[in-house]
Amino acid sequence: MLLNLNPKNKSIADLIPELEHGEPESMDTFVINHSAGIKVLLAPPSPEMAELITPAGAKRMIEALRKSNDLVVVDCMASFNDTTLAILDLADTVLTMLSLEITSIKNIRLFLEVAEQLGYDSEKVRLVLNRADSSLGIRVADVEHSIGRRVDHTIVSDGRSVVYALNRGVPFFLSNREAQVSQDILRLASAVVGTKPAEAGADTKKAAQKKSLFAWR
Repeated sequence: MLLNLNPKNKSIADLIPELEHGEPESMDTFVINHSAGIKVLLAPPSPEMAELITPAGAKRMIEALRKSNDLVVVDCMASFNDTTLAILDLADTVLTMLSLEITSIKNIRLFLEVAEQLGYDSEKVRLVLNRADSSLGIRVADVEHSIGRRVDHTIVSDGRSVVYALNRGVPFFLSNREAQVSQDILRLASAVVGTKPAEAGADTKKAAQKKSLFAWR
């Protein structure tokens, strides 16, 4: 919905059973090409089908996608289960969202405790503070003191641009690139892929002609 894509296309629930018999000849039959230059593998269309996704299946999927894509982005659910943990184990970078709310801070503290038990270091787990400029009575310094580490990236609050973009199914980075929230996203993406913001935003068509970016939504 957020990318204005057809939910009737094939999803991860169609791909994983295929991988049990070896990799398909082409992954393109399971993904949707988006105008932004990414390929999207849709989430299962129903909760019942989502329950069929096993940790082993998710691992095979990610390993297969890594062979033909420069970057694999997995949008995980906000709770732990065996499949989510399998994905986090395989990840090079885990971006964890938090906000200036007491419940969010509490959840982040719990997540960081689990991450430490799993052996994830601070280089792997990066904290992204959303709506970082909101005046809610909690400062960024308060958050960092509470969780015992610094926030790695911040994104400003811009409900007007974000909600308008979501309702249109067009990423706000494409529809309103000059907005501060878009520039914050650009800096975050650049930090993840290891480029300078100017380099990350330049010559997108040339980059798309190489391997594709990939997202599972």
